[in-house]
Amino acid sequence: MLRSLLAHADQDQQVARFAEQGGRAFVSQSLRPFLLSALLDRDPDTPAIVVAGDDRAARDLAAGLKAWLEPRTVRYYPSRGVTYESHLTPPPHLVGLRIAALDALLAENDSHAPVVVVSAVALSEKVPDPKLRPHGFTLRQGDLLDLDETARDLVAAGYEHVDQVEDRGQFAIRGGLLDVFPATEDRAVRVDLFGDEIESLRWFSTFTQRSLGDAELVEIEPAAELAEEHRELAEIAALENEDDRPDIAELLPVEDFHPFLALAPENASIVIAGEEDVAPALADHWQDVTAAFKDRDARHLYVDSNEIDHTLNERARIRLSSIDQDQPFEFRAQSADLQARSLKEAEPELEKLNRSGYRTVVTFARKGEGERTAYNLGRLKVHWLDGTPAPDGLITFAHARLQQGFIAPQLHLAVIPEHRLFHRRRAAEEPQRTRGSRASTPRRSPT
Repeated sequence: MLRSLLAHADQDQQVARFAEQGGRAFVSQSLRPFLLSALLDRDPDTPAIVVAGDDRAARDLAAGLKAWLEPRTVRYYPSRGVTYESHLTPPPHLVGLRIAALDALLAENDSHAPVVVVSAVALSEKVPDPKLRPHGFTLRQGDLLDLDETARDLVAAGYEHVDQVEDRGQFAIRGGLLDVFPATEDRAVRVDLFGDEIESLRWFSTFTQRSLGDAELVEIEPAAELAEEHRELAEIAALENEDDRPDIAELLPVEDFHPFLALAPENASIVIAGEEDVAPALADHWQDVTAAFKDRDARHLYVDSNEIDHTLNERARIRLSSIDQDQPFEFRAQSADLQARSLKEAEPELEKLNRSGYRTVVTFARKGEGERTAYNLGRLKVHWLDGTPAPDGLITFAHARLQQGFIAPQLHLAVIPEHRLFHRRRAAEEPQRTRGSRASTPRRSPT
């Protein structure tokens, strides 16, 4: 929905020069997802890898790019969450994210070349070759399914058998129902059987147990990065005393572990989203890794920070930075935090932006909320974003889930998420809710 606004950046001569020449640029944090999306959208047929400093920055940036580039595939590739030398497996939700991102890069039939956002630490962890993974499988309405056999297949693929599904990488069986939370999905699926035949597949919320819609086909991707035969020795070693554990590199098929950038397509463009953060993160992680491995060679399972630096220096045409000194290009914006207490207060602020020559866009996660706001406006009239230019004097409303907006004088563009337009205060009479139960501690199974 927001993608049509990216052409707005091309109207700025400095953006056009930066896109052509490449190099380094200072970019305000609030503007970064929009500018990156505009640069990447100039070549939508080429896969792209965006490197961020840490997992949180990579996750948030991926969410922003997804909102701007939709329907283009945008994936977040996190680090494993546990070190190889700990002999522990990464949690299924991280495995799922990593598999989905890597498979998107390796796919050859995607009509929109993917964008993968990766953290510096994730770049430094070698990746098991996809051929070492457990086998996934497909659930399709009308197919025959043996529950006992499917349960064995799920366990082999790294799924945990539980009483009730709550998180990715879990499954439960109750009577003729199979609930599975696929490692690469954001919701679980309920498989309803009639005898041995799949009668229906329904997405559902693990929180409310309510149905979220039907499906004809569901891909069950593995929830472990290694097949059972490659995990067994490490699982046994993880139960031993730490001092007695053998070198993890002796237990894993490390000859088939590769740098992430070596697995990625050679034609993939590389962009560094936070130059000032990436190099220190790589150096610190490599120092931690070598200290943990002591006299053993960490290069079996990790990539030397100098090697990654060399690859990035060769392949990254564009480097964005939060340091605003001595940069060839500068793109500044302020955060879009109007935080009006009511629509009556917000309307003159929007009108002021409009009169100042800004293309002003307000985004709503729920279109119904935007329609109610448009109906209650006084003087201002609204144009819903549909790919056509907004008539003069009209504010643009868009149906999009955007976390962070911006006001960019250089681009004459203001994009304001609804939650940053209004200051929603908790009603005074609403009691503060507390949880009586302790937060559950994430479980880690041995690798």
